[in-house]
Amino acid sequence: MRNRRRKDLFEDIFGDMDDMIRSMFESRIDTEEMGEPLVWGYSMTQHGNEPPEIREFGNVSLRDEMFSGLGLEHQGGTAHVEPGVRKPLVDIMEAEDSLHVIVEMPGITKEDVSLEISGTVLNIKAKNGDRKYSERVELPARVLADSAKATYKNGVLEVVFKYDRSDKKSIKVD
Repeated sequence: MRNRRRKDLFEDIFGDMDDMIRSMFESRIDTEEMGEPLVWGYSMTQHGNEPPEIREFGNVSLRDEMFSGLGLEHQGGTAHVEPGVRKPLVDIMEAEDSLHVIVEMPGITKEDVSLEISGTVLNIKAKNGDRKYSERVELPARVLADSAKATYKNGVLEVVFKYDRSDKKSIKVD
């Protein structure tokens, strides 16, 4: 019985993904007007029994177009293109005492990267000639902005933060 439920879940997920891809091909994006390649992709991460997390990357945003029929929150409207700006592939890994944000941005140097943190939002921008990247990353936890250490090597940016546990207090049990 359990295998049947799991099979149904995977059929639902892959059916939804098939609908998203079909919708992407049917969307109305004028590539002649853009004059540059269109890049779109997604990464999917799942931890244990948690629902999968799907993140988009590239220079085309098809989120509104694809998710509109799935009952998920969306902005409404059609697919749009951010001219010349790419959304990099971003992974967030939570360790016991630190949070790692890993960003793939090939074709730039470390001097091209600009990072800004405000609350739990990390803004990433990079520009080198015709290569432009921009991403707004919602961090899953509060971090100490002053603890940030960023490295860039071979097209991969890694930003490591320590968690902000300033409000953590022990409670004495009577």
